[in-house]
Amino acid sequence: MLGKPVRLGLAAKIFLGSTLLVVTVLGASLGITALSATRMADASIERALTGTRQAIASLLATRTRTLAGMSAVSAGVPQFREGLIAGRERGDILHRAQEYRDLVGTAWVLVTNEAGILLARTDYPDQFDRDLSSGALIAGALSGAQGSGAWLDDVTGRLYEAVATPLAPSREAAPQGVLVTAYALDDSVAQAIKQATTSDIVLFALDTLGRPHVVGSTLSREEVAPSLPDSAQLAALAQDTAMVRLDAQVGGEHLLGLAGPIRSAGGDVYGGFVAFRSRDAELAAFRALRGTMAAALLLGVALAVGLALVLARNSSD
Repeated sequence: MLGKPVRLGLAAKIFLGSTLLVVTVLGASLGITALSATRMADASIERALTGTRQAIASLLATRTRTLAGMSAVSAGVPQFREGLIAGRERGDILHRAQEYRDLVGTAWVLVTNEAGILLARTDYPDQFDRDLSSGALIAGALSGAQGSGAWLDDVTGRLYEAVATPLAPSREAAPQGVLVTAYALDDSVAQAIKQATTSDIVLFALDTLGRPHVVGSTLSREEVAPSLPDSAQLAALAQDTAMVRLDAQVGGEHLLGLAGPIRSAGGDVYGGFVAFRSRDAELAAFRALRGTMAAALLLGVALAVGLALVLARNSSD
C-alpha cells in the first residue's frame, strides 16, 4: 500500500519558497562575481604583460649594449684590428674571427673591408667577397657609427641581434673595415627572459613571405605556433602604435599574450616576441572559492528541502 503523499503546509511552502529565492539570488550573485573576477583577472594580466613587454625590450637592449661594449673595446686594440683587416690570407682572417667568436661567446662573427666586402664569416666559412655594404647595419658602421639591429638568416630562418662596429684607429679616422658580432634569439634567451619576468616568452622570426615562425620559446612550439600574430596583427606590430594582444591554448590552459616587434637596424620588423600569462592561474584562487561556495550552496539547499519535508510531515500528522 502506497504511503500517504506528503502535502506541504503554508509554513513549509513559505520556508521552501524563501530558500529557493535565496538560492536564486546567490546563484545570480555568484555569476556576476565570476564575470567581474574574469574582468579583473584580465586587467591584472594586461598590466603585468605591459610591464613585461617593457622589461623584455630592456633586457634585450642590455644584452646588445654589453656586446657592443666588448666589440668597441676589441676594435680599439691595434693588434686585433690589424689582424682582421690586414691579414694576407683569408684563412688567417677567418681563424682570428673564430677565435674572437669563442672568446666573447657570440653566435657568429663576420668581418668586411673598408668597402663592405665580406672577408670572413664564422657561420658560413666558405662565403667571402660578397658586397654587404647596402645593408643598414653595415652601412652605418662604414660611416663610422656603431649600430645594432635584428639579423635574419634566410637559409636557416634563425633570428639574431647583431652589432656592427667600425674598425678604425680613431673616431675621426675612416673605417678600415667592419666587425659584426651577433647573439641568437633562441630558447636560451626566452628562458632567461622568463626567469627575469615570470612570464612565458615566445620569440618569432618572419620568413621571406612575411609569415611568423617560432625561433625560441618557453612553451610547446607546436601548440603555441597557431597563436602567432596574423597578417593584420603583424601590420599593427610594424606600426607599433597599438598593443597587439593574442590568445593561446597551451597544455589545456588559456593564455593571454602581448606582442612586441624586433627590428633591423633599418627599422624593418624581422620578428618579434610575445609575453604570455595564464588566465587560469590568475583565476585559480577565485575558482577554488567559487567551488567552496557552490558546495555550501548545494548543501544548504539539500538541508532546506529536507527541513521543509519534515515540517510538511509534522503538519500533516
